Amino acid sequence: RLEEWEKQQQQQQQPFFNGTASAPPPPPPPPPPPPRAKQQQEHPGGAQGGPGSPINMKYANKLETKSEEAEQAAITNIKRNILIHWALLPPMLQMLRPIDQLVSTIHNCFPPAYGVPAHDYFQKWKPIMHSDLVLSSAMGNTPNEDKLKKAVRKIRFFLHPDKLPKDLSAEQSFMVKMLWDVTSDGWEEFCKQKEELDWIRG
Repeated sequence: RLEEWEKQQQQQQQPFFNGTASAPPPPPPPPPPPPRAKQQQEHPGGAQGGPGSPINMKYANKLETKSEEAEQAAITNIKRNILIHWALLPPMLQMLRPIDQLVSTIHNCFPPAYGVPAHDYFQKWKPIMHSDLVLSSAMGNTPNEDKLKKAVRKIRFFLHPDKLPKDLSAEQSFMVKMLWDVTSDGWEEFCKQKEELDWIRG
């Protein structure tokens, strides 16, 4: 009997020695992260990336290029309008108008002419009448040199970079510079022709 009882005890204790009956089940594996979270880890800026991503930079650069092209197109339009409608003598448009015509019509080119935004500074200009450039109507319409010189000086003073406001746009600044250059060239051409006439008469 004693031997039978010992066998029974050994059979009851054997599963514990094998470590199979009471071993706890292994923990379940952690669930995989969702696809959206993984994508955000790879791209901190979100699904579309940040402002500095190559794709976003590509289209941002295109926008800047379009802005530069639009500004250049506006400046080209200003140049064309000034040359055709004010600076050049029709119909051939190959010579500058006489300086007296340029001086007496320059106010027609100040902003807001030719689509350039207006500015309060240009409203201060008092137009120069063509009759102010001649000595008298009895002596014809030939401009007086001294009066022309004063008119050109007045324009240069008004359009001088030191006198212009600091908040002019790129289009306004370009227009002012072109008006300055054309007026200066017109005056220089007038002085050159006068010297040639004086040499012929002399």
